[in-house]
Amino acid sequence: MYNGSESIIDSLNTKTIWNRTTMTLSYGIVSGIGVSAIIPYQWKEKSRDILGSTQKYTLNSNGLGDITLFARFSPLPRSYVNYREISIGLGIKIPTGKNDLCCLPEEIQPGTGSWDYDFSLSFYQGFEPVDFYLSGTYILTTVHDDYEFGNQFSYLLTSNIHLKERLDISAALSGTVKARDADGEGEISSTGRHQLWLVPAIQVQAIPEKLRLQVYFEHPIYQNFNEIQLGSDYNIRMTAVYLFPLSKSDEE
Repeated sequence: MYNGSESIIDSLNTKTIWNRTTMTLSYGIVSGIGVSAIIPYQWKEKSRDILGSTQKYTLNSNGLGDITLFARFSPLPRSYVNYREISIGLGIKIPTGKNDLCCLPEEIQPGTGSWDYDFSLSFYQGFEPVDFYLSGTYILTTVHDDYEFGNQFSYLLTSNIHLKERLDISAALSGTVKARDADGEGEISSTGRHQLWLVPAIQVQAIPEKLRLQVYFEHPIYQNFNEIQLGSDYNIRMTAVYLFPLSKSDEE
C-alpha cells in the first residue's frame, strides 16, 4: 500500500492478483506494413482481511478481455543491410470483455466497456551483438456507463545482447504514467499513478526461425500514486512466439 511514493502499512492486508494470457496474431501485408490482433484472457482477484475474523473478503473474475486490433507502418523498415527501424502504430481496443458482472468494481471486470485508441512510435538500432529499442505508446480512453479510465502513456527503453546463436538476454526500463479515472461526479482522486520498472529478461530460440520462448521479471524501482493505492511487488511474464510462414504455391 502506498500514499504517494511512500510505502505504508495496510491493516487489512489488501492484495490483488492479476493473471493474463494473451494470444497475438500478426501478419505482414508488405514490407514495412503489418497488422495484429491481441486477444487476452484474464483472471483477477482482490482480497482483504475482515476485522475480527479469520475470513477474507474476496472479489474475483475471469474471462475474455478486450481485444485490440493494431496496424503498424515502418517508413524505415529493418533489413539485412539496414539495422535501423522507425515504426508508427495505430490501434483500437474493442469492448469484447464483460464489464457488467454483478457487484464488482470497474478494475476487477474483465473488460472496460469502452472503445479506446492506441498511438505508438518506436525506434530500433542494431549493433552486433547488441541492439537498442525505444518506444512510446499513448492510450486515449473513452466513457462507458458514466465511467472513464484515465488516459495512459507508456515508455520503454531496452537493450538486447546476443550471447549465443539461440540465446539472448536483455535489460529494460519500462514506465507507465496513468491519469485519474473519472465518473459522473468528476475525477476520482485515489486513481492515477506513475510506475517505473526494471525488467531483466532471457530469450531462447527453441526452434530456429519458428519458436521463441521469453521470460521477463518486472521489478518496480519507482512508484508514485495519487493518494492511497495498492502498489506492486513484482510481475512475471512468459511468452511463446511461433511463426507460421505463409507463401504462395508454385502453381500461382
